[in-house]
Amino acid sequence: MILLTYFNRTIGPELYLSVPQNLKQNLDSNYVAQIKSLLDTSNEGFFNHYFSPEFKTANWIFTIDSEWARGFKEVVMITIIIREEEPDFSYYERILGEFKEKIRKKSEIYKAFYINKKTQEGRNEIYEQYGRLKEELDRLYKIVSIKVVETEGSLVSLKQLKETKSIEISDQMLKKITNNTKNSENCFIVFRTRGKSTKIDILPVATDKILRLTIIFGEQMTVKIIQKISQIFSKYEETVSLVFTSGICQEIDRCLYEVYINADLDKLNEIIEEIYKIEGVLSIQVKLIETS
Repeated sequence: MILLTYFNRTIGPELYLSVPQNLKQNLDSNYVAQIKSLLDTSNEGFFNHYFSPEFKTANWIFTIDSEWARGFKEVVMITIIIREEEPDFSYYERILGEFKEKIRKKSEIYKAFYINKKTQEGRNEIYEQYGRLKEELDRLYKIVSIKVVETEGSLVSLKQLKETKSIEISDQMLKKITNNTKNSENCFIVFRTRGKSTKIDILPVATDKILRLTIIFGEQMTVKIIQKISQIFSKYEETVSLVFTSGICQEIDRCLYEVYINADLDKLNEIIEEIYKIEGVLSIQVKLIETS
């Protein structure tokens, strides 16, 4: 949710625009008063403000060159209302900084703040700039609303990785993993290597035992073969659930299909026997993975 507060030289701080449009009307009057007061009491630049554990804001106060204002400057504050428990304020600082620079580069944008001007002088230009300002706020709202790819990167020395054999997970990423686990007690971690890249998947699971089936075929994999494997797992769906599949690894004279399942061990032999009936299966390797 986005708010743009403008310092009106006559009435003081004014909540000028919001996205969604009805946000101003739906906000608690106490919050409205406090947000407006930030423009009076804070200096230019980025800052965050906690109104309550459930209501936090990221803000940036800045000035815009103006031919109509006293002192030739319009003072405005852009505010993002945040609902996250532990926000990444560096992210909000970056996107608000980009918004500020974009607005400042529009030399006529100051006219957007005179939509309530009583005279007809420059009325068309005012409406035009007001529309442009609203467009920029809408773009900012879309950026904030759409969570960008939820990735996090870190750079570690290969020597350190060899010595510790561990990968550090940040508090923020750990929280995301925890939120995704719901009622699951464990996480299944799988490493995938393709070429020079190794990817790590962390999946919530409600089991303490997982079986890896490595199915080796003496011929190229076809859609028909994959369908047959899927039909076998569907047949045992009450006792088998698919956790992860690494996909198909094709070689010149053979093919490897790897699948991780949460299965009733009593049914394992039946499942393996069914898979062996598929034409072309050379071998099935089974590995039991348990919580450490």
